[in-house]
Amino acid sequence: MKNRLALTALLIFAISICCTNIYAQKKKSQPESDSIAQTSTPQNLLGILNYNAYCTDDMQPYIEFQFIIDGSTAKYVPSEDGRYEAEVEIEVDVRQEVSGQEVTVNKLHYILVSPPTFDSIHTERTYFSDIRNLAVPNGDYYLYFTLKDIHSESDTINYIDMIKVNFPEKEISTSSISMYERMNRSGDGGVFYKYEMSLTPLFQRYAPEKLYVLPFSFEIYNTDKILGAGNDFIVKAEIAELGRLAKTEYTQYRTMKAAPVSIYLNIFNIFKLPSGNYNLNVYVMDKDSNVLTTTSTFFQRSNPRVQIDLSNYDNVVVEHTFVEQMTDLQQLQDDIATLYPIGTRMEQDFFNQNMKKVPLDQLQRYFYSFWLDRNPNDPEGAWLAYKEKVKYVNEKYGSTVIKGFRTDRGRCYLRYGEPTTITEEPYDPQAYPYEIWHYYVLGKQTNVKFIFYNRDLVTNNYELLHSDYIGETQDPAWQMKLVKRLSPNSNPDIITPEEYWGGNAHDYYKYNRQ
Repeated sequence: MKNRLALTALLIFAISICCTNIYAQKKKSQPESDSIAQTSTPQNLLGILNYNAYCTDDMQPYIEFQFIIDGSTAKYVPSEDGRYEAEVEIEVDVRQEVSGQEVTVNKLHYILVSPPTFDSIHTERTYFSDIRNLAVPNGDYYLYFTLKDIHSESDTINYIDMIKVNFPEKEISTSSISMYERMNRSGDGGVFYKYEMSLTPLFQRYAPEKLYVLPFSFEIYNTDKILGAGNDFIVKAEIAELGRLAKTEYTQYRTMKAAPVSIYLNIFNIFKLPSGNYNLNVYVMDKDSNVLTTTSTFFQRSNPRVQIDLSNYDNVVVEHTFVEQMTDLQQLQDDIATLYPIGTRMEQDFFNQNMKKVPLDQLQRYFYSFWLDRNPNDPEGAWLAYKEKVKYVNEKYGSTVIKGFRTDRGRCYLRYGEPTTITEEPYDPQAYPYEIWHYYVLGKQTNVKFIFYNRDLVTNNYELLHSDYIGETQDPAWQMKLVKRLSPNSNPDIITPEEYWGGNAHDYYKYNRQ
């Protein structure tokens, strides 16, 4: 591979409902030998892994894998020179579905060794990391990960995900977008050194309040073949909250020259970016603004300092609008509460915490602005259409104890619209009652699935168990949790149940069967 390897922002996964770190749960084991007993007893193995698709200068596609192990969670044993080392066995199986069967296309298998230390119980062990690449043809792949602490019998991480590799030789394409916590031109950043700069990845795709700027980079391929070497093309980058249009202050344009590989490196000022789920979107366009290719990456922002300022709406005029007739304070509060599923994170915080303290006239101005922002041409029509949907989900998904718009199914219906198909399974012999919602297209994603399940078996409240839509709940072990009704299992390393008669959840989810 060329030395020009793209370093991507780290995506940290968890074998839990909210994806964070991946870890292994340790089990009780037999007493160890004296030599091993001298080592420390670490926490559960904690690993950070990242994987994205790239290509070389000569358009050879490959998947880049980056592994980081928290040294304080690995078991250290004596090495030959008297110092202590930890060893983690890493295995990645890259599979592709061919005629209904998964076939291994390439495989990564090696031992990642920590830097040596003179103290087996040292409390400041650093992370140790590595980057490896696997060449693959263009295609869609399943990735099967196994990370195992060699010196701990039960400390193993298993994870499964998918990746798309698509770099046509005669079309313009881009690498994945890398986001960084910081960048500077001084010092050697080790595995984080790139483009003659030290670039610290944005861990967990999470931008905390302390982060004021968001550096990012990506690479663009083949513009010289399509546009002619040296000719101008335009790159547009934007930050947009999921389901919303990007605002001007979070949109940037740059004119670049066509070349075999073009590197885009820039920053966004996110000091005033509110808390929420965002996409960083990139559009590569010709000089006439025709879009040639796009790419996107997801990140979360936490910024509680930025809240709704109702004084910003003091100049909003509601006289002679549909809101003028909304004079019942309690009813207006109830109507605003129904906006939660389609609100931004900052708006949702306002609905939950501050709305009850706001007088009628300010609520009217805010409510009108909410709909004017979403449909400037017909804010009243937008509200009435949404109100009908709220009525529908309240009747369809609500109960005597919870309004339909407050349920997971109601929220998803209001936020994303009616699914293309719904698969219902109320009588699986071993699983909880469940539904699988399938969207052919949702935002920038295709073939999106949501699976809801009913754990109490009494009410009509189905919880969201798993979805592959960016920004929603993702749980690789969703199949195990679905069948816990009759087959409880406390081992987090087992993420798929054994086959049983009448169990169709896996096929329904994977093949969109109804």
